[in-house]
Amino acid sequence: MAAMNEQEIKAILEKFRNGTASDEELAFLETWYLEYAEAGSGDMPLTERIAATDFVWAILEQQTAPKVKPMFTWQRIAAAVLILIVGAAAYLFLNRNNDKPLTVAELADTKFDIAPGYNRAIITDASGKTVELDSARRGITVGDNNVSYDNGASIDALKGGQSVKMMTLQTPKGGTYQITLPDGTRVWLNAATTLQFPSSFSGAERKVELSGEAYFEVAANSKLPFRVLSKGQTVEVLGTSFNLNCYPDENATYTTLIDGKVRVAYATLLPGQQAINNESGIRTLEVNTDAVLGWKNNYFVFQGEKIDAIMRKISRWYDMEIVYEGSVTADDFGGRVNRYVNVSQVLKKLELTNKVHFKISGKKIIVTQ
Repeated sequence: MAAMNEQEIKAILEKFRNGTASDEELAFLETWYLEYAEAGSGDMPLTERIAATDFVWAILEQQTAPKVKPMFTWQRIAAAVLILIVGAAAYLFLNRNNDKPLTVAELADTKFDIAPGYNRAIITDASGKTVELDSARRGITVGDNNVSYDNGASIDALKGGQSVKMMTLQTPKGGTYQITLPDGTRVWLNAATTLQFPSSFSGAERKVELSGEAYFEVAANSKLPFRVLSKGQTVEVLGTSFNLNCYPDENATYTTLIDGKVRVAYATLLPGQQAINNESGIRTLEVNTDAVLGWKNNYFVFQGEKIDAIMRKISRWYDMEIVYEGSVTADDFGGRVNRYVNVSQVLKKLELTNKVHFKISGKKIIVTQ
């Protein structure tokens, strides 16, 4: 990695705080202080570079600076002190790789708590051209031969010819984004979601495909039915708003009608009803739509949910791996937590039930009873 200025180093430290630093950036932060020591001091032999690295890591692992007989020039010792001062990133690197997980309380008392997701997504056109969308913007609008942000700024890389082409909008774990389709339909994408759609609608229908979770506000057009293809089903709409949860790792597809009317196979839903589609077929029931739309309104809302279902939501939003240690409770959980808080605050609320506990190791949550 090329030499970096102070602002670029601070940017990498911020990535550490968010848990998004690459392996290359991790390696850079392990060694950049040596470059600092080298400035104006001539070449440093490889053996001394390795010795200096070992010296600093020994200090970090003890978390305090022990009394050590001076081994290096003052520039190298100054470098060790520097990395202790700005060592939050290095400490996180160590914490990711040691064998001692943190409790929720310990995690909350550090600067290394896992931050929540935010607006981020990538869009890909039919040619395979991919654009990483601006995280400072909430969404995009697809118009005639043009894709623009919600502030009107055009995304020049996606300008194309007149032909209709398929496009894909994808949010990663820890990402969310909005899109207004060519017909005026608005779609909110939850984390780890993929929406495929045409650059313009033609023919006898408006058809899109979804994997993940999204909330739709479909523009009314009785002449062009709106259809959403998802895992094991097609939702048919004329003009309505509904939520569709069809994550690959869920054991069913959940279609919840907010307003209007939709049809899922042989089931027609009324507002406030949900269709659950799994291997046993389709059944409908009345649900609390506020709970279903909690994610869109920036909340985790749990209503009679098992811990594994809850942890899948947390995994997607905080981009963390979930591991179960021993047996876990079969009890149901309920509650409401802001989605825009660090992960420790969500886990702390769950631990208050005394039915489940957690340990955190880097980007891994260990679930225990």
